[in-house]
Amino acid sequence: MSNDLDRDQQALVLRDQGRPFAGIAEILELEGAGAANASFNRALRLRPKAEQERLRNREMARLDALALRLRGRDDLSVEEIVRRMRGVKQQRRTLFVG
Repeated sequence: MSNDLDRDQQALVLRDQGRPFAGIAEILELEGAGAANASFNRALRLRPKAEQERLRNREMARLDALALRLRGRDDLSVEEIVRRMRGVKQQRRTLFVG
């Protein structure tokens, strides 16, 4: 169990450093970006409330910047941009669950 907690904590630290979830998954040998996001969120919920708020604010700023960059991409199809924006929306939702 502590191994899972350690991995979740590492995911939180890596994400707070600005690493993408896909990169976190690779580093921590997780199934994929979704698993890394879940790991990050589990660790987030174990932090004190004030720290949770600070971390959520930083994560929301990262997601806002990602959404802005996605909207400006002309190398992706509209469908691909919409698909990726759905992922950003899902990440925003899971950030506040629990």
